[in-house]
Amino acid sequence: MAAIMTMTVLVTDISFGARVRTLTAVHTRQQTQAYYLASSGIAIYRLILMANAQLSRSKQLAPIAASMGIPLGDALWKMIPFINTGLLRMVLVADGGDVNPDDAAQFQQTGQVSDAVAQKSQQQGGHFADRNFLDFEGDFSVAVRGEDCRVNLNGLSTRDQATPVQNTVVGQQLAGIMSGEANDQWLRDRNLDKWDLISNLADWVDTDDVVASGKGSYEDDYYNKADIPYLSKNARFDTREEMRLVEGWQDDVYDRFSDEMTIYGSGKIDINCADDEGLKGICKGNITGCTDDMATRFVTDFHAAELTTAFNSGTAFTQWCEANGYSVSNPQLAAMITTKTTYFTLTSTGLVGDATSRITAVLDYSTDTGKVIYWKVE
Repeated sequence: MAAIMTMTVLVTDISFGARVRTLTAVHTRQQTQAYYLASSGIAIYRLILMANAQLSRSKQLAPIAASMGIPLGDALWKMIPFINTGLLRMVLVADGGDVNPDDAAQFQQTGQVSDAVAQKSQQQGGHFADRNFLDFEGDFSVAVRGEDCRVNLNGLSTRDQATPVQNTVVGQQLAGIMSGEANDQWLRDRNLDKWDLISNLADWVDTDDVVASGKGSYEDDYYNKADIPYLSKNARFDTREEMRLVEGWQDDVYDRFSDEMTIYGSGKIDINCADDEGLKGICKGNITGCTDDMATRFVTDFHAAELTTAFNSGTAFTQWCEANGYSVSNPQLAAMITTKTTYFTLTSTGLVGDATSRITAVLDYSTDTGKVIYWKVE
């Protein structure tokens, strides 16, 4: 009996250890597959951005499009804001023909393809060695974000010490984003002042030690009183999350406003890809008497104008504002606007079984081939 008990314990331990090692190996394999699927999503979308850059520099098409007021530089990535495995499978299975209505309805509602579509897509679509293009386990999804569509915080680093942040282009852009009745009330409820918050961002990136608001105090007073004291960086932001180190920009303030901000790009806002909140910020910071109601109307009128024209310069945008009853109060508005995006953030997620891998990459496409300037794997 003692021998049987010993053998039982031994066999059970060996069996449990083998099962743990098997599950660990399976998870490691799936995690590796998920990473490479996410990496494939980045690579596929880079082809779109490369074509986008080449199209904008086309000596044949670009001048013709410019004469018609159409900026080719943002054409492709706006038309294809995301790619995922399901979309590729549906396109491949359709092959120029009609898709089964039930399969199309399922994909539209859930974003997932049916088993029949998945199986068919793995059996056709061009061969690479002995494998078809979509013959793999798992899925990936990649989305793009144009960084020039947002306010570049690093533009505050070039501010002259004698110039209060209120008089800078970036300061005015940020103030517009943080303005409006809802934002004003939200800030009052927390005893916060938007210009103090903007000044703190400027103090983090500028090279002097005096607060940017012009109030005359020492910019590191707050950081010296922290539980673990530190100094302001006095250099450009390296990541957007670094904003959380700046006085006042922790937690809910960061969550509320940071989506409209970036640390990459030209420093100008691409008016052709700014989202609704960004457009409202432009109105509130640069249009005379822009209330919340006017900002909403401004966004509606802007989108209506987009259906018939594309703005090819900052001057064209300000002329449209004046022609439609929006009096421009900021003479620098035209200089704040661009119509081309060259910095992009790609977020690609690979999924295999229970394993997930996410890659965030920032790319500079000021050249046709592009350059990776940030890469993060989670």
